[in-house]
Amino acid sequence: MAANYWDSSQFKYWKLDRTSLQKNKLEDLQYAEAADIFRIEIYFANLMHKLGKRLQLRQQVTATALVYFKRFYAKNSFRVIDPYLVASTCMYLACKIEESPHHIRTIVHETKNMLLEPREAIPFPYDHHVLAECEFYLLEDLQFHLIIFHPYRSLSIYMADLKLGRSCLQTAWFIVNDSYRTNLCLLYPPHMIALAAIYLMCSLYPEHVEKRDMRQWFADLQVEIEQIVEITQELITLYEFWSDFKEDKVPAIINKLRTSPPLPSLSQSQSQSQSQAQSRSLNQRKK
Repeated sequence: MAANYWDSSQFKYWKLDRTSLQKNKLEDLQYAEAADIFRIEIYFANLMHKLGKRLQLRQQVTATALVYFKRFYAKNSFRVIDPYLVASTCMYLACKIEESPHHIRTIVHETKNMLLEPREAIPFPYDHHVLAECEFYLLEDLQFHLIIFHPYRSLSIYMADLKLGRSCLQTAWFIVNDSYRTNLCLLYPPHMIALAAIYLMCSLYPEHVEKRDMRQWFADLQVEIEQIVEITQELITLYEFWSDFKEDKVPAIINKLRTSPPLPSLSQSQSQSQSQAQSRSLNQRKK
């Protein structure tokens, strides 16, 4: 096991770029709009946070499960493999890796109960045998790279240096939690996400940091400020999108994604329009 992020499999094999992520989503984008894919990603992050609370897990365990989930769907399609099963399996595996083990039957039981709540009403037709089998496929796609470095440790160190108080730490911590609803954990080092959380916290609550020269503090770190701004902008985009997010509508989107025919491409739409126009023109000439 690597002692630091830069020697880890996370940096060597799982630090992706936006181009490869977009390429891996092409199959799903044939059946759903990009906004709907984003809704599905937020939905399952929320769902896994709920399951983590039901299992009384530490936040880091849920965060590890979310990274597994995102890595898996960076290589697979929501359409082909049931994300409810994969989410439950990721939680089961993360519990073992983060030394917070739960019996596989407990994971299945809590997942079924959570999905059968009135607001959800979603069947989970899998037993512990299916979950155990899915774990093998998950491990294979993760290439057995299971140790995850999270922003929480870096965040605690930075906040201790800033001496800003518990409320500021809590706000930045919540922002880091929210970052797992995006693909930031696949795109940037964890310490940069922690710094972006602090940057956003300072922007939202400037009165908490008025006694510190935050510009000088960030300059002294000698990190790429452009990356921090990029991460911050993506978090702001998440919050803007999330403000209009309706969770109860997403199961229908998932069902449509998994059962609908492909969306017409731009070229197909243009050719259909041209064909219809030619047909109308021909009819007019006949008249």
